[in-house]
Amino acid sequence: MKRRFGHWSHTYEGRATVHRFKVRHIPSWGRSHLRSIAWCESRNNPRAVSSSGAYRGLYQFSFSTWRVVGGSGDPAAAPRSEQTWRAWVLLKNHGSGHWPVCG
Repeated sequence: MKRRFGHWSHTYEGRATVHRFKVRHIPSWGRSHLRSIAWCESRNNPRAVSSSGAYRGLYQFSFSTWRVVGGSGDPAAAPRSEQTWRAWVLLKNHGSGHWPVCG
């Protein structure tokens, strides 16, 4: 799979394609928690940008937090599935403290 899609790996479209083929599992409690965070943070808008521009995407990632969980580029430009996976990684590894109001 890496060979087949390797030349796309640096674009969001390519990463979204590769991302769809990977088996990702988020437990039901995690999906439920992430749904409530997404609604609270961005009203489920994956392209949302805060008024200051510092927080972006469905889960309102800062650029530094986005990089910590393996993202690159602009979180608001990433596919919804990638934003959700990266939010799950953040929630699983670091807890809900990154969302002080909505977590």
